[in-house]
Amino acid sequence: MAVSGFDAQVLGEQVVTVTAVVGEVSRSATFTVTVTAPPQTTSPFVDVPVDSLFFREIAWLAEREISTGWELPGGEHEFRPLQPIARDAMAAFLFRLAGDEEFQAPAVSPFVDVDPSNQFYREITWLAHEGISTGWATAAGAEFRPLEPIARDAMAAFLYRLADSPAYEAPASSAFADVAPSTQFYAEISWLAENQIATGWVGHGNDGSSYYRPFSSVNRDAMAAFLFRWADKHE
Repeated sequence: MAVSGFDAQVLGEQVVTVTAVVGEVSRSATFTVTVTAPPQTTSPFVDVPVDSLFFREIAWLAEREISTGWELPGGEHEFRPLQPIARDAMAAFLFRLAGDEEFQAPAVSPFVDVDPSNQFYREITWLAHEGISTGWATAAGAEFRPLEPIARDAMAAFLYRLADSPAYEAPASSAFADVAPSTQFYAEISWLAENQIATGWVGHGNDGSSYYRPFSSVNRDAMAAFLFRWADKHE
């Protein structure tokens, strides 16, 4: 018996042909097999067990070097999955996901509360340059508010703009019971739902409705899931 077209080291679908010869009679069969990676048995972060809800997505962040977490004295790293992600860290995540290494940060900040000495100055100014974030208009100038947690509605807007604001007509009826069509980022949130980047929470009581919780902070584990799903659709 001979097998051709199969390589166990290559992930994905492969067309395999099996040929059997008995005496002078030869018979062949062709079929498709899928090779998948073995489950990961170790975690890049000491506080993210392999059976965590979003382990695959968080491990992907580490593999892509989108997040390194916090280094501990012993050299291990924490991800702090249930901690809300701050707007400056969100900027860093999006910048690394986009991979725009040619961007040069401006000498003058577009935000009055983000100094060039800020840890994520380049990443935050990249958000402004790309039109992903405009911040808040104040009498003193535009504010980014880097240390504030990012809310789920703003996160939807960031991801929609990161995808180059594709042409999209929001539905007349919302996918979420707590997001009305008059909501500021209704189109962006609806786009997330339609692209299965965000599914929200099902049910308060027995009505079976889905809820997005637009003003809640985004935890770091959920952010990993959002970015993983976004990349699956747009890379």
